[in-house]
Amino acid sequence: MLKLREAGLSELIGIDEQVDQNEYGGSVEIPLGGVFSGEILSFCLYSTEGGAGAIQVPAGTLFILDADPAISAGDAAMTGAERTTVLAQVSVAASDWKADANGASVFICDSPVPFHAASSLFFVWFHEDAASFNDGGTDDEQLEFNFWYRRDS
Repeated sequence: MLKLREAGLSELIGIDEQVDQNEYGGSVEIPLGGVFSGEILSFCLYSTEGGAGAIQVPAGTLFILDADPAISAGDAAMTGAERTTVLAQVSVAASDWKADANGASVFICDSPVPFHAASSLFFVWFHEDAASFNDGGTDDEQLEFNFWYRRDS
């Protein structure tokens, strides 16, 4: 029987972390509770604003890696060694988002991502949109995500 697991809400870009076009958010580790292989079945991304900034509906790429790339918010490049730990990348278009005055979300279920036996997975947002996160002094823009997966071993 398939047992679907939820990773829990995690932050890709935090309040007051400025991330401009063609920059990365900080890397995020998600422990799997042991050493498991499996498959990520769906993702949901959430964009919110707690200050005076705008609700972002960003175009970008969510990278999934099997080792910590040690990327910080605002970094403009991933090293060659970090790049070889990429398991998958999921593209998100600005038109994929559903937004209102209080937030935006995008649900992706057509990009399953298999992963080999690992104790943690790592995630990084690459921001491709011209509108920056937190480039104003009163901005409290945030990008978070959650994912659902199954464990095979």
